[in-house]
Amino acid sequence: MSSETDERPLLHEPDLMLAVLRMSAGRRATLDDCIHHLRSLLRMAQEPPPADLEELRLRLEEVEAKLARAGLILPAGPEGFEITDRGRRMLEEHPDGIDESLLVRFPEYRAAVAERAAGGSPEPSAAAYDAGYAAWLAGRALSDNPHPRDRRDHLDWQNGWSQARDDGLSSGGDRSRS
Repeated sequence: MSSETDERPLLHEPDLMLAVLRMSAGRRATLDDCIHHLRSLLRMAQEPPPADLEELRLRLEEVEAKLARAGLILPAGPEGFEITDRGRRMLEEHPDGIDESLLVRFPEYRAAVAERAAGGSPEPSAAAYDAGYAAWLAGRALSDNPHPRDRRDHLDWQNGWSQARDDGLSSGGDRSRS
């Protein structure tokens, strides 16, 4: 993904990794906390804010998934995460930046990368899709997706939820209809 954020100071992947770790160092954090932090840093550096916040959020989601695979953060509550002891050590040892060259030191990160490279689960999960569809009918939000963001089931659940929403909108928006 080539974009304006790839060329901006404070928005390169190592900077994004630092933002996620720093924001979660003292409390449970969210991607919104990281975006707010990065915008503050840009303001202090007298740089304009990113034009596309959705793209920044997507890049932060990728970083969050990488840090989780490396065991540097753990999920905490809906859409939140917190730093692990390993994450604290990495932050102390590398205060100027963390990138994939450091993450590959951890066997679970290498294993996750190898699994993803091998395609993970090539077949869509009908169970996850159906659960997502049922979740929309039950009035649950897209953010209620119970699957880790870096897994196929996350996308399958999201696709089911989205299809149910689309079906509901085309039938008048009544969530009780199937």
